[in-house]
Amino acid sequence: MTNKPARRKILIIDDEQDLLEALSELLEKAGYRAICAANGADGVRLNEQENPDIIVLDLRMPGMDGIETLRRIREHDREVSVVILTANGSTDTIRDAVGLAVSDYLSKPFENGEFIDLIGDLLWRRMVVRK
Repeated sequence: MTNKPARRKILIIDDEQDLLEALSELLEKAGYRAICAANGADGVRLNEQENPDIIVLDLRMPGMDGIETLRRIREHDREVSVVILTANGSTDTIRDAVGLAVSDYLSKPFENGEFIDLIGDLLWRRMVVRK
């Protein structure tokens, strides 16, 4: 029996269905397991259930925005790496996100290769830190 390495799980939290589908497909093609949430509440729940390696989080969502979603995630999970997606982050928003231990930011629009490179870089950093 061959032990295959576990596929890394990436949780995407974004209210834009088209972007969720595109990022999910991109991640799956790159060999990752994509988990999708269309709102902050579902994202918090899926983080607790799935224990992803990385969360890709949109800041602007109706209801629970990205900062509130991240606050709730950080109440139970201080370790997961988080990438913030933003089209236009204000200084206050960026400051709030930094206080919640964000690993990186990605401004919309972005190139597919840039996104996949960032995910790979974050996973590599997590692996090096844990050694």
